[in-house]
Order: sequence, then structure tokens, then C-alpha cells
Amino acid sequence: MFLEVILPLIGGIALFIYGIHITSDGIQKALAQKLKNILEKTTSNPVMGALLGFIVTAIIQSSSATTIIVVSLVNSGLMNLLQAVGVIFGANIGTTITAQIIALKITKYGFLIFTIGFLLQFLPFKRKVKYFGQFIMGFGLIFIAIEIMTSSVSPLKDDPKIKELFLNFGKIPILGLLAGLIFTMIQQSSSVTVGIIEALGMEGLLDINAAFPLILGANIGTTITAVIASVGTHISAKRTALAHVLFNIIGAIIFLLILNPYINFVKMLTPNTVNQIANSHTLFNVINTLIFLPFINQFVKLIQKIIPGEEVIIETGVKYLNKSILKSPIVAYDALIKEVTRLLSIVENNLLCLKELIFNNNKSVVKDIAQREETINFVNKEISKYVPLITSLNLPEKELKMVPQILIISSQLERIGDLIDNTTQLELQRLEDRIVYSQYAMEELLNMFNYIYQNFSIIKENLFSISLENFEVIRNNEKIIDEYEDEMREHHIERLEKGICSTEAGVIYLDVISNLERMGDHIIKIANIVYQSKNMI
Repeated sequence: MFLEVILPLIGGIALFIYGIHITSDGIQKALAQKLKNILEKTTSNPVMGALLGFIVTAIIQSSSATTIIVVSLVNSGLMNLLQAVGVIFGANIGTTITAQIIALKITKYGFLIFTIGFLLQFLPFKRKVKYFGQFIMGFGLIFIAIEIMTSSVSPLKDDPKIKELFLNFGKIPILGLLAGLIFTMIQQSSSVTVGIIEALGMEGLLDINAAFPLILGANIGTTITAVIASVGTHISAKRTALAHVLFNIIGAIIFLLILNPYINFVKMLTPNTVNQIANSHTLFNVINTLIFLPFINQFVKLIQKIIPGEEVIIETGVKYLNKSILKSPIVAYDALIKEVTRLLSIVENNLLCLKELIFNNNKSVVKDIAQREETINFVNKEISKYVPLITSLNLPEKELKMVPQILIISSQLERIGDLIDNTTQLELQRLEDRIVYSQYAMEELLNMFNYIYQNFSIIKENLFSISLENFEVIRNNEKIIDEYEDEMREHHIERLEKGICSTEAGVIYLDVISNLERMGDHIIKIANIVYQSKNMI
């Protein structure tokens, strides 16, 4: 019995999971950016969000993948919680498409579909065609897996004990729900669970009464992926994951209360067990979405009460630069000034996060720094593209002379951002290796950091209008920073000789103070540019 049933069944499940994986992976490679852009542009209209969630998930064949994308978009500030919840509603519907395709009884064409996908992937076609080939090949594997699982469980239909076991899922719905929940949590795909249920249904081992509680459990179990994806993210991303969990749990409870009437309704639609299983899965998610949509604002408020706190929004991309405003030179110049000022604020936020990491060992800021660093690099590139367009305009002489200086300022800010990111990695390594600075080293670092931040703050508050007094403060502080670096190196050697500081700590410490000193260099360069430009004009 083991060799005849269990081994082919395990193999079929493994092949099914792999088929789902490469199907989703292939289509994401082909359309990843487009799908992400679609989700980014979703409106605050929950209905539109649900529709987009359905479309995207139906394409990539994985609600888990959609949810991961949504969690990352929320965490990046590209999507708010209300938008995310709408998308999740639709994603739950989209994931049922796999079950409907299986129910079409085209699994016998699995090898043909696999062959077509194989040829598209391995013949000399363009990359996107190859990705679509991977997508098709994945579907072929899913169908082959269904055939393997169906034939493997066929001997079980004559076993009264096995029949009784599956029958219990219908008699005791909670038992079926828990079984579906646990199995789906293990392999993190409701589509796989439902596919196996359909295979069992094809052989008459499961009827809709036993199958539907398993499906309810699978819908809850699949939320584990969102929970895992939200670990270490912002509060908004955690709320998104919780929304997915609560949506499916509450839906399961509702349908458990109306279980028999609902199953009877599904039976009325078609006499075929496999179609009943597929339809029950789809209708559950459609009806659940229709129930929740009118109350989505209240649902979001509930989520916010369960996980209280302020949302952290990290702005990405450019905010003010727009080619359409180039028709008005002064407006375009003003937009450039605003974007550089915004860039300076983003760098400042990363500088403050670095302070949290160094002096409070707060590792939660690392992801924030990484996300802002991406934004810093992107904004700097966009400014470098925008500046040539500005210089060709009929700007007043004063503004025209400032445009190249703005480009240099942007470049200097980008380099400060790079140094912050580099220092972040050093400090993260130190914390992961459990390396501790001495008290003296920490005091020196804090003093040096404070001088750097004081200079940066003066720049921020007086950008494009630095007075002689402010410029002298920055210049004097920079001299202190340079002298401080030399002193800190000498003090570090003394501490090493006395055994106060470890060699491991010293390596990182020296790199950190070097990075801080270089930040100071870039800040004084910005101050020089602004001050000189002011006096030249």
C-alpha cells in the first residue's frame, strides 16, 4: 500500500507545488514590473483595488505572491492600508482560478501543455517569451501532478477506513478546517491544498460536505505567507498581514454558521463533485468579499485598533519634478529647488536613523535606511536628468547660475547617503557579531556625530541662504571633526594597548569614524557651494 499510494502521492504533491512555483515565478519574471505598477496605481476605491487584486492574482496564480507584493508596497509607502485591504480581497478571489482550471478536466493534456511550455522556454526566443514558456510549462506540471495524485489515491476508494476518515471532515467540519489549515500552513499555498482536494474528489474519496471545511482551513492557512512577509516591517505592513488573516478567519466563521445551506446551494449549481469543490472555493471568496467591501473602512479602523501606533511613510521616487512644467521656467526651477530640499530631508532622516542604530542598538531602522537609500539614489539620478532640461530654458541669470550648483549639491547628498548606508552595514555587522564599543569610544563617537549633525542641520535650515556667521560655524565644526578623527584614532590605539577595547571592535570603529569624517567633508562642500554661489550672484 505504501509504495502503491503514498510515494506517488507525495511525488504528485511535490510536483504540484513545483508547478505552482515555476508558474508564478515565470509570469512574475515576464510581467513583474508591470504588475507592480498596476498595484502601485490602484486608487483608494476599494472596489477598484479588489478588481486589480483579482486580475493580478489570476495572472500570477498565487495570492501569496500578490500579498507579499502588497505588504512590500505598503512597507515602502507606495500603498496605504485601505488600498491594500481592497487588493487582498480581490487576491483571494483570483487564487481560485487555478481550481476552476483544474475542474475543466483538461488535466489529461498536461504533457502536451508541458511540451509547449518547454519548447517556448528552451528554443531561441526572446527572454519574455521564455518566461511565458516557463509559465505554461508550470501549468503542464500542475496537470501532470493532478493525474499522478488522482491515480495514486485510486486504490483508497475501496478502503472503508479511508472513506470513513474523509467522511469525518463532513461530519465534524472543525476537524476538516484544522486539517486544511495545518496542511496549507506547511506548504504555504491554498491552491495546492485545493488541487489535492479536487484530486481526491475525482476519485470519489471526498464529497463537497467533506471538501468545503478543508477549503475553509486552506484559506486561513495561506495567510501565513503574509504574516512571515510582515516580520521586521513597518506597522502598516503588519496591519496588512493582519487584515488578510482576519478577513479569512471571519469569513470562515460566517460560512461555518451557514454551512449546510451553503453546501446545498453549491450542489444545486452542478452535480459534479470536482466542479462543486471549485465553485465552493470561488463563491466563498466572492461572497466574503461582497460582505466585507461595504464595511471596509470600519474593518481598517478595527485593524488599526488591534495594532495601534503611527504609520511610518517612506516617500519614494520624485515628488516635484515633472516634464510638463518645463513650459514655465520659473515653476520648473522652483520644482528643482523643492526636490533637492526634499532630498536633503530624506538624507537627514537616514542620518537620524543611523544615530538610533549606533547609540541605541535599534536594528529596526535598518530597513528604513535601505529603502530611503534607494530613494536617494533614484532622486539624484532624476535630478541629473532634469538639470540639462532646465539649463536650456530661458531662466533669469541668477537662477541659471544656480542650476549646475544644485546638481553638485544633489550629488554630495547622494554620497552622504552612501556613507550612511555603508556605516549602517558596519554597525549591523557589529551588533550581529555582538561586538561592544567601550564607553570611551561611544562618548567620542557621539561627540563627533553631534558636530556632523549640527552642520547638517545648519545646511538644512539655511539651504541657498547661508550667512557668513553660519558658514563660519560650519567651517569651525569641520576643523573640529577632522582633528577629532585623529584624536579618536590615537585614543583607540591607547585603549587597545590597555586592553579596554577589542581588536574586532576596533576594525569596525575605525571604519565608522572614517565614514563620519567623510560625511563632514561632503557637508562642508555643500556649504561652500551655497555660500560662494550666494556671494557670486
